[in-house]
Amino acid sequence: MGTFSFKCKDVGQSCEFEVSGVKSEEELMSILKIHAEKEHGIKEITPEMMQMIRNAIKMK
Repeated sequence: MGTFSFKCKDVGQSCEFEVSGVKSEEELMSILKIHAEKEHGIKEITPEMMQMIRNAIKMK
């Protein structure tokens, strides 16, 4: 099974945050939720945001 990666700039944020080498989508989403709240002040990820995030996730 591959690994997952994500870049904030791929969803239109002017943010250099990148994460890669994550073994599951669930683990990646947990990391992204923490980042979104701490760095962007996003307390709740809406269904629209979730779709944008899922579209930007890369799998290797």
